[in-house]
Amino acid sequence: MIISNEIERRYKLSSNEFNSNYVDCEKPVIISGAIKSWNSFDKWSLEYLKDLSPALNIYAKKFSNKKIELCRLTMQEYVNLINNYEKNDQKTDSPPYCHDLPLFSLIPSLIKDVQPFPLDYLPKWYRYKWWRYCQFFIGASNSLTPLHFDCLLTNNIFFQLVGRKQFTILLPRDAKNCYRKGWRWFLVDPENPDFNKYPEYRNAKPIKFIVNPGDIVYMPPGTLHHVRSLDMSISFNIDWHTQKSSLRALAAMTKGMPVQNCYYNFLLTMGLVLKVPPQIIFKFYKSYLNYVS
Repeated sequence: MIISNEIERRYKLSSNEFNSNYVDCEKPVIISGAIKSWNSFDKWSLEYLKDLSPALNIYAKKFSNKKIELCRLTMQEYVNLINNYEKNDQKTDSPPYCHDLPLFSLIPSLIKDVQPFPLDYLPKWYRYKWWRYCQFFIGASNSLTPLHFDCLLTNNIFFQLVGRKQFTILLPRDAKNCYRKGWRWFLVDPENPDFNKYPEYRNAKPIKFIVNPGDIVYMPPGTLHHVRSLDMSISFNIDWHTQKSSLRALAAMTKGMPVQNCYYNFLLTMGLVLKVPPQIIFKFYKSYLNYVS
């Protein structure tokens, strides 16, 4: 495997640099050293989550070329499933992947383990109860999210807490080479591309890199990403808009964005551009956290 160095790695990137050099320029970046003091690095594990809330009802996903299958189970059942998988040397049938889970809302005591949170990386509008916008990814080694972009064309800031992940990302201009399926999914497998079936992918410029515990990844709106867990893993992200990206996302209704996505983008634009307080907007927006899952 060749790891590309086409994405910058920055140490303790200031919020001013982050916004001016990366968000405003729509340029991806890996940030290290900014969250090393979090208690989560000493405390969090799958066993810790199981002991904290064994009966919590969660959902996990199985991805295939034809559909996404949703599985419902308790946290204890899920962790036991992963542990059994990791003990099996053959590792033939991967367990489902706990994907897009609003865990801070389900277990609020976890919020104190991710302090101080780098709020300056987010627009001010999102800083009120920021944890409500977080979605967790919890799974076994080899858990996989196929190639896609985030459905509201938001910015994405991703926090890796436990284990390592391998990302393959492509900038939005390469979407035309990746054989889109529906609104946000793509048919190409960047790990094993079939150039006979998808010849245009030869023109794409994928960027591959490994994300370690303590790393933050920033991806601009419309960035295609394919993510594989190299170890048992716990991560979370926040999808967020700037004024500019929210307005551009609204315009995407003419390019095939589903009506429900346009509704959520309209809400966020009301907040970011017209300054409607987040306390009001979130009452209507919170259903997105189930919709995207």
